[in-house]
Amino acid sequence: MRRKRVSATTIIGGSDGPTSIFLVGNKGGKLSLRQKFERACYKIRKKRAVNSVKADAHTMDEVCEYIVNELGYTEVDKTEFRYKEEYREMRASFLMQYRPELLGELAEIPKLENHDKESLKYFFEQLEMRQKAAESISTDLFDIDLHIFAQTTNNLESSFSIEKNYELISSSSSGSKSEMKKFEKLFRKVYIYYGVTQKDIDEHTKRYEELVRVLAK
Repeated sequence: MRRKRVSATTIIGGSDGPTSIFLVGNKGGKLSLRQKFERACYKIRKKRAVNSVKADAHTMDEVCEYIVNELGYTEVDKTEFRYKEEYREMRASFLMQYRPELLGELAEIPKLENHDKESLKYFFEQLEMRQKAAESISTDLFDIDLHIFAQTTNNLESSFSIEKNYELISSSSSGSKSEMKKFEKLFRKVYIYYGVTQKDIDEHTKRYEELVRVLAK
């Protein structure tokens, strides 16, 4: 049986910038030779990406049309379990990020004081309470506009998730290594189509920085 690989990519734009990604490990440590090499290669790719960026922006509505009409994906019905689960989790996540005041006393992100068993247990309990509180907030107070587009072939299951209000483009895929690599290029293609305006380029906005990062990846 051929092994399947699973991948997920997320880019969150908007005026507040991308969601933070926290990496654990190698704190204050020296970079390995491989890490130094990879960092140098990334700088070269980033320089090429910067030089290649041109003003050619499209709206999220146009991106959705592009995924359907040009790439052949089909929109997932909002009544399907898959859509409901992703919508529920994403709405809660976005609410905690963009409207935390709606959570009252749970508005602030809990802090992990130390790493003993009891502290970890309390920390994760607080995170779970915050998640459930976010899910319980009425959609009249906070909502998202999520669209999921899926496609299944012999060697690949893939999807794009587009959230229009906060300008999110994300993807997920599962399949053979060769097909996964092709899909990575497809994700880049979608993000390039989303593009940037001349103002984004001139002011180095978050939208511009994210495009450069995707191109340099």
